[in-house]
Amino acid sequence: MNILIRLQEFFSPLGHYLSYILAYFFETLFLIIFAALSIIVAIYVFRKYMARVQQRIGPNRVGKFGVFQLIADVFKLIGKENILPKSRDDLPYKLAPIVVFMGLMLAFAILPYGSFYYLGSFTITHSEVTIILLFAIISIMPIGELLAGISSYNKYAILGSLRAVAKDVSFEVPMMLSVIAIVMMASARTPSSLSLESILSSEFLPYGILEPIGLFVFFVSMIARASYSPFDMGESDSELITGSTTEYSGMRFGLFYVGMFGSIFLGSLIVATLYLGGPSGPLESSVGFIWLLIKAWILVIISFTIWLSMPRIRIDKFVNFGWKYLLPIAVINLILTGIITLGWGL
Repeated sequence: MNILIRLQEFFSPLGHYLSYILAYFFETLFLIIFAALSIIVAIYVFRKYMARVQQRIGPNRVGKFGVFQLIADVFKLIGKENILPKSRDDLPYKLAPIVVFMGLMLAFAILPYGSFYYLGSFTITHSEVTIILLFAIISIMPIGELLAGISSYNKYAILGSLRAVAKDVSFEVPMMLSVIAIVMMASARTPSSLSLESILSSEFLPYGILEPIGLFVFFVSMIARASYSPFDMGESDSELITGSTTEYSGMRFGLFYVGMFGSIFLGSLIVATLYLGGPSGPLESSVGFIWLLIKAWILVIISFTIWLSMPRIRIDKFVNFGWKYLLPIAVINLILTGIITLGWGL
């Protein structure tokens, strides 16, 4: 039983088709609310945590412990004058933040969330190829960054978007190779090795234990992919203002900002799903959703700690790290996984 069936049963007096339409509508609404709340909490936690780590005063004026500061900031962004560059390419300029935001929201819909008591499974997408769908949707987000940079007709924005593309390509290849290693290992135990749910149901130990090298490569690639320190940020604050988003203001810039923090939380959910057992936990399976959130938030805190405590790496060293170190490590891991899978049947 999953939440969609529960909703359909609730609306069943309205008829078969209408009940399913309403069930899908509310399931989608719940997903959007969940993703939005998670991002809001991530931004609040980051700002408070940053203040504590860097020994300075964080948001503490609007509401108790500054909990309403973020809401105040949203209203501030909405109220700001929406300045548009005169020479912009209008349609891609306006589409770019929407592409980034929609790519993020769609990726949340692919993950298996596990169950939560009476409501049942929160998983929305049931497909045999969810792992391909997930990474295909994630790859939409860099297109938004590229559109933003090129359509702004600003040399700093174009340079920023090119840096972002270089970053993404450098780390997506080792990231994909580490995922292929998991698919290879899962294929020995399930015919649906491209399904995230099947991968989770087939593991006897979390893949983080069987694939520690893959976990390292994937986690580092996730940090680099989300564009925060220690890896050179695509926007390079001190040199290119905000990179591909230089010419954006108001809520359009806010959508890019949400995309960055959403990527951190989404990446942590993916690592928790692929390498830490996802919704599996030591207690009953009906609280799998809670276990997944706990694992993801631990990874978010680790990511924030790395962000706040490490110096930045220069762009050339950053790209070299992806191609010269992470890629060979990912290839070695793939070969070792093949030997282990074929030789020992794990």
